[in-house]
Amino acid sequence: MANDFEVGIDVGVPPDAAWALAGDPARVTEWFSAAVECEVVGDERRVTLANGARLVERLVDHDDVAREYSYVVESGIPGLTSHRATVRVAEAPGGSRVLWRQQATSDVEGYDIESRLRGVMTGGLERLRDILEGTAA
Repeated sequence: MANDFEVGIDVGVPPDAAWALAGDPARVTEWFSAAVECEVVGDERRVTLANGARLVERLVDHDDVAREYSYVVESGIPGLTSHRATVRVAEAPGGSRVLWRQQATSDVEGYDIESRLRGVMTGGLERLRDILEGTAA
């Protein structure tokens, strides 16, 4: 069981190019297929997922120099008592590495956010890579 985990993917573009897409919270629907609608007003992001769930998130700690931002889910995921995610882009051989970390707590016994999200997050990062590298279908 893991409620604090990170997934990452190497991308063959410079970090600033990866950050231009991954680091813009309003553009999440372009690369994360689970998100079908997104609206950002101030530090609030409202995301509608393909399954109909509606998330209200608070954007925090956005740092373009460090190429990192975090958001907390305020509502929309049953069973969570807290949730914080961080997207960051780091330099890597041949380009950059995009990392996405999830941290959560729940009052539901046995809650495991990693088992729920690892696959969809990995798929999102693969799509991001394909878009950035120009191989997206």
